Amino acid sequence: MKRIWRTTDRVPQPWKNGGGMMSTVLTSPDGADWDGFDWRIGTAVITRSGPFSEFPGLTRVFTPYRGGIVTLRLPGLIQRIAPGDAPFAFCGEAACHCDHEGPETHVLNLLTRAPYRAEVAYDASVWEWAAVARYLFALEPVAEPGLEAGDLVEVAEAGSLGTGKALHVAIRKEGARPAPSA
Repeated sequence: MKRIWRTTDRVPQPWKNGGGMMSTVLTSPDGADWDGFDWRIGTAVITRSGPFSEFPGLTRVFTPYRGGIVTLRLPGLIQRIAPGDAPFAFCGEAACHCDHEGPETHVLNLLTRAPYRAEVAYDASVWEWAAVARYLFALEPVAEPGLEAGDLVEVAEAGSLGTGKALHVAIRKEGARPAPSA
């Protein structure tokens, strides 16, 4: 059976700076603390502008999927991101300020520690090779396997789920190469 992490089971917690709420969806290994996980998948709700927390040694993949627009201000880079835009990866230790526009913004956040890295896309192309783990984050209900918007499911292989608007997540180990084509 595929493992499902339901949005209704999450316990939101306020950010230290009060600029939003966050929920941990999963960590690998299961139950690992901030210093011991290989990867972490979480959600956040941004309600106002402010600084992001710094995560030394981690890479962050930031994907707004509903609500307002954010502009991330990093050293030497300004990145404006709206729901539906490509996910944005950046170094977790970088000082980052978020300018928020419009209604509250809902975000899928992935944090990885080397040698792992995460890729996120609006299609299953990220599942094509060498994934250590694959997940589907439902943006709307998905009949098979019975997901509601905001649920996350572990995926054994590409093409094994019904259709619906979703974010596809692949966790890879650095140095992994694509399987040879037939």
